[in-house]
Amino acid sequence: MVTAQTYLVYRPDIWSPYIDRLFKEKLFAAKFFRDYSDYITEGGKSVMIPHDTIYTPSTITTTTGELTGNLVTDTRSILDIDTWKASARVFADFQAAQVGKQYRLKEIYAENMAHSLAKALEQSLFGLVTGANPSRVINASTAGVKGSDLEAALAIMESYNIPKEECMWFFHPKVYYQEILAVQKLYDASQFGKASLIKGSHGELYGVPVVVSTLVPSAGASAEGSGGHRNFIIHNRALCYAVGNLPGGQASGIRLQELKSEHLRVMVVADIMYGVKKVGNSYRGVRIISNV
Repeated sequence: MVTAQTYLVYRPDIWSPYIDRLFKEKLFAAKFFRDYSDYITEGGKSVMIPHDTIYTPSTITTTTGELTGNLVTDTRSILDIDTWKASARVFADFQAAQVGKQYRLKEIYAENMAHSLAKALEQSLFGLVTGANPSRVINASTAGVKGSDLEAALAIMESYNIPKEECMWFFHPKVYYQEILAVQKLYDASQFGKASLIKGSHGELYGVPVVVSTLVPSAGASAEGSGGHRNFIIHNRALCYAVGNLPGGQASGIRLQELKSEHLRVMVVADIMYGVKKVGNSYRGVRIISNV
């Protein structure tokens, strides 16, 4: 009988220099909505955003020239910088000394922490889209989103004189691929005007850019029925945000730093301070409640 041979001492474990990185959410909201960070570069806890008003012209009496003046009724929105979030990782000296130098461990964790904070800002912006804001809603929770639902949403926006070229659609991936792409006139080149499925998606729908994001919130308000997600079309001035300047950090961005302590370890910390706000009235967007 032949004895099995293993040669264990000649078969070392080899660690690949390649790291299987996480698939991160793509972030869009902060690039689209109004950014007021430049106004607080020298400090400040709030940004005052004035709103102008449309006044109705009065008729002047032709014989006397008498007229009635409009009272000033301007209002404002207050954007408070009221959120401070952080992500941190601890590296003991003993463990850090044993980590393979090819992995640049602190850089990897720092990148992931920075993304998590950028995502937190994105989620805060999406969180402003609630069961009551925008107040206008298309409920397609039963039959799913159809082309007529998208057209109804556009009609609402146009009725408030909101320029669609300054708007954007936000759809959850399930909604986009299971409901939007099931609308024949959006995939049939003879109706849509060009082949849309060759690239697998639309850059625009009805002339409005499309964003597909897993951060689109789930529907939950009773008035939204049993819908799946709170998709929406919205103007870029409907929501706003500002990122503050933390001491030692980059301008209006995420601060990364290493904190030493009395212990034999280093803590790598990423933090951000910011505020988000709904601006003006609630007619600058339309919620589209989907079935999935």
